[in-house]
Amino acid sequence: MNEYSYEYKNYYIKPHKDHPHCYIIVTTGKGGKIPDCLSGMYTTRTLAKSEIDVYLNTKPIKEKDNGETISTGGSK
Repeated sequence: MNEYSYEYKNYYIKPHKDHPHCYIIVTTGKGGKIPDCLSGMYTTRTLAKSEIDVYLNTKPIKEKDNGETISTGGSK
């Protein structure tokens, strides 16, 4: 990315290209899908970081075929 981008929990928070006073959230990898709840514009990095935290803490728990559970949320 560039010097204006900020990496936070596998997401980049970067200025919007048309509205540089606002921030958007993008994935750190190639081709990742941004969830609808993270696809807006944010006025500060702090707001974007808090939305990422809320999203990661409310992600559902996935179950494997053998009955094991995998937490897909952030650290708790």
